[in-house]
Amino acid sequence: MLVALGWIVTGLRADSGDLHEAPVVLVGPDVVTAPLLKQANAVPGRPFSAGAVEDRGEAAELLASGDVVAVITLDLSGTEDELRLATAHRPELARAVRAEVGRIERTHGRTVALVENEDRFEERSFAGVTFATALAGFLLVCVVSLVWGPLARTLPRLLARLTALAALAVGAGLGGWLLTAGAPAEERMLIGSVLAATVVAAGALTFACEVIGGLPGLLLAATVIVAGPAPLLLAGDRLLLDEPWSTGSRWTVAGAAESLVWAAAGHGRTGIIQPVVTIAGSALLGLIVLVASRWLLRGLVAPQGAPVSVGVWRRNLGVVLASATCLTVLVTAVTSALHAETVPRPLASLASTTQCVPSGPVEDVDDLNRITRLRAEPALQGGDVGVSADLGDGRSIWMFGDTLRDKDLPGAGFVRNSMLLVEPDCLRVVLPESGGAIIPDRGDGVGYWPMSVTTLDKPGYALVVVAAQRVRTTSEDVFGFEALGPAVAQFVVPDGGVPQLISVTDIGADDADTRRPMWGAAAAVSGEWLYLYGTAREPHPQLGTGFALHVARVEPDHVADPQRWTYWNGDSWTRRAKESSELIPATDGVSQTLSVFERDGHWYAFSKSNEFLGDDLVFWTSSSPHGPFRAQPPVGTLPSGVARGELRYMPLAHPDILEEPGSVIVSYSRNSTDFGAVLRNPLLYRPKFIRVDLPAG
Repeated sequence: MLVALGWIVTGLRADSGDLHEAPVVLVGPDVVTAPLLKQANAVPGRPFSAGAVEDRGEAAELLASGDVVAVITLDLSGTEDELRLATAHRPELARAVRAEVGRIERTHGRTVALVENEDRFEERSFAGVTFATALAGFLLVCVVSLVWGPLARTLPRLLARLTALAALAVGAGLGGWLLTAGAPAEERMLIGSVLAATVVAAGALTFACEVIGGLPGLLLAATVIVAGPAPLLLAGDRLLLDEPWSTGSRWTVAGAAESLVWAAAGHGRTGIIQPVVTIAGSALLGLIVLVASRWLLRGLVAPQGAPVSVGVWRRNLGVVLASATCLTVLVTAVTSALHAETVPRPLASLASTTQCVPSGPVEDVDDLNRITRLRAEPALQGGDVGVSADLGDGRSIWMFGDTLRDKDLPGAGFVRNSMLLVEPDCLRVVLPESGGAIIPDRGDGVGYWPMSVTTLDKPGYALVVVAAQRVRTTSEDVFGFEALGPAVAQFVVPDGGVPQLISVTDIGADDADTRRPMWGAAAAVSGEWLYLYGTAREPHPQLGTGFALHVARVEPDHVADPQRWTYWNGDSWTRRAKESSELIPATDGVSQTLSVFERDGHWYAFSKSNEFLGDDLVFWTSSSPHGPFRAQPPVGTLPSGVARGELRYMPLAHPDILEEPGSVIVSYSRNSTDFGAVLRNPLLYRPKFIRVDLPAG
């Protein structure tokens, strides 16, 4: 009795109405669904067991077969996705799925719309029906036992027990037939048969427990048949139950019957062996024990102790059943009253909002520099890096490194990165709901500095790939940081819409070894490949030493999977990163972050020679993206200005901005060694633009 009550009480407390590993499927391109799957399957509490397909027809088949309870179809050209539920579903489960999907969608700044099924859409729940059927079988035995005693002492009494059980089974079968009026005849027949078998299994199992254990045996039967599936009945669906109640209820008579009824109704017939074994095994075991009890009474097996009189048995059984019923109802009511509804753990929101700052027309370099002097945007008062890419919808996207924000904004002071959308006559800072970095810091405080940005045109949207370096602060000094390795952030940008962060993937383990290339220091798309350039050099190099340049390539849709990357070894592409060769040596080499782009069949690497302490702006040229690259005469100078406290560094090319034959727009970052001066005048911490000539082909 205590076990039964404990099972019900703990089951009630576990029933929060939250999902537990509900099978769902996402429909969309793999490059988007793959990272979303990782997030969905990592949500605290594991509400979903999510999969993905690219074909709507395949998803529809999974839904129709009952293999999944919901299909979410991504509409990446907008911000509203479609949710389809199984045509016949449990109401509690449907509500929970809609709530959880909506909660996850909101973290990405998206919404979901329920699509009604045109053919058949109804809310169904069979847990109550199968529980009532199993309970009827149990109560039949209790009634028979009260009337005739615990054992079939004569053959007529045995036959009467079997007849009563058979009659109740027939009644349950007819009830199932009537309850499913309107369904196909085959479905009605199957459901009626399952309910009839449920009565037989529950009744026979109760008879067996009574014969073997007497009153304790009946209590055991009550535990297995009544208390076992009680959490399932109260939750409405085992996907709303945590373990072990979800699995435990599956092995009860009522729980197994519920699975079979759903299968009979055409909602998934996989995995029915276990419930069939449960029902058939319970019925067979009970009937064998019930018939074998005749041999006990005929003396073939001597029963222990003197037989109990029917009157004493009735009194004891009545007291036990009444006490058990009252105690169960009382404990259930008290537990339900005290059980506060759980509040789902909040998910980190990646949603972003923007606000337009009028910028005026941009027709030349002077206009670009005029924009850098605007003071109207408190969310981006200053920043360095400034890599850009064209979105293909008349806008460009820019990523900045350490960004200064107004003291009155959330995330005041510096954040590790920020994003800017540039439209005709308008600038929009993309501000996450948290007010922090657009690529959020890791939980341990490690942040992300953007190095390059590329865009992939898709139907109705652009997939933006931002390569970043993981950075940890080591001191308050301006150079008090260490780079731990590369990372890839992916954004979906609907045409004319707001960027939505879908994934951040660290590439490799944290390691400050500068000999390991920082992949993504520059990036370019050519043909079917995304080229990721990495910079590396020996630790503690001599002052004025640059970085060597390496290259990897990957199909753009698989950029977040380093197992799909290959590396140029000087002769061919290899999967071993350690074999990558230098396209440009570290001596008179490039800066840690640079630009590589193609123009008119020629490839250009652009950087400041010999990193921060160098002076020369240099193009390295090649006929292919994997080199070899050869240095050309400097096209300008950019002294670092450390002696004057005015830092100038990280020149970057913007080949898509104000494009003119024979030249390219470049920017360089500016800063000050006096942090207080930057706070007083953030214009000191903004890029400057110039136009430089391209080397002759």
